[in-house]
Amino acid sequence: METLTEILIKNGMAGRVVSTSAVSDLVAGSRQRRWGLVHRALESGELIKLKRGLYLLDPALTGQTVSVYSIANRLVPESYISMETALSYHGWLQEAPVAVQSCIPSGRSRSYGNPIGEFVYRTLPALGSDYYLGVNRNEISKNVYMIAGIERALGDTLYFRQSEWRGISGLCDELRIDMSVLEELDITLLGKLEEFYRSRSVRLLLRRLLSALGGEQ
Repeated sequence: METLTEILIKNGMAGRVVSTSAVSDLVAGSRQRRWGLVHRALESGELIKLKRGLYLLDPALTGQTVSVYSIANRLVPESYISMETALSYHGWLQEAPVAVQSCIPSGRSRSYGNPIGEFVYRTLPALGSDYYLGVNRNEISKNVYMIAGIERALGDTLYFRQSEWRGISGLCDELRIDMSVLEELDITLLGKLEEFYRSRSVRLLLRRLLSALGGEQ
């Protein structure tokens, strides 16, 4: 009898997050048989539990890794990578935070821990109708994920830090970034984001940043 690992590899699921519905589609027989196979794969260490209903074949076994960003999106489907994690991804921070940080449009903030890592989700309400303004869809191999561009990641970071304007140098000191990276900002997009956040203090901070960068709208 085939093991679950053999079935998943045969069907191209190595290097991909596996849901309970995928297991149901791929494994014939009763529900009891399917979950017996899942249990044995978990016990052997060949299958990693990410959270209830989501699994991953051990990359050490398959030789195929899965991006933590893709995993983060799958743990909470409407989420996108942001804040310090995204700033690090774009090269603005020298060190990435321990937990993968994401934003979600509604519901309570939450976190998940599994053998792959720590994943934190913070609720970000917005004024604008386009919740994913400044968020990009990236794909590497079979790994697809949504991640904030530098402008959106910066705005989200300032929102959750409840930062106050202390000038360009003060902003760079707070975030521990080099002042030269501010040249990478898209002034037009930053202007759109100024009206995006519900927080009046963040909108004011972004307006002052735009003015300091010479792109006052």
